[in-house]
Amino acid sequence: MKRIIMGTVFLIAGIAHFLKPGKFAGIIPGFIPFKTFIAYFTGLLEFVFGVLLLLGRIRNWQLNGMQKFLWAVFPANVYMYTHQETLGLEKYPNWALLGRLPLQQLMVDILEDIKK
Repeated sequence: MKRIIMGTVFLIAGIAHFLKPGKFAGIIPGFIPFKTFIAYFTGLLEFVFGVLLLLGRIRNWQLNGMQKFLWAVFPANVYMYTHQETLGLEKYPNWALLGRLPLQQLMVDILEDIKK
């Protein structure tokens, strides 16, 4: 069940990157170049992760890669929280943006459980 949930989350997130690349490029911290490329690339990775998980064709090394990926994109979540006004996110409550941060660890933990 965890594999299906995570696969669905990754698949939806990956598709969203292609539907609204500007939104995802906008949450990449300012010091990182090639924001649009990174938005599409991370979307592609999330899409592939989702498909692999949903098909059950997943190996531990791929799960390890997914966990590393989640930590690699974590700065974007921090950036969203710390730059709400700059990004036009002031309509979202602080608790919602702050609440996203521990979700990364939860997702990493779920992927760890899938390995077992």
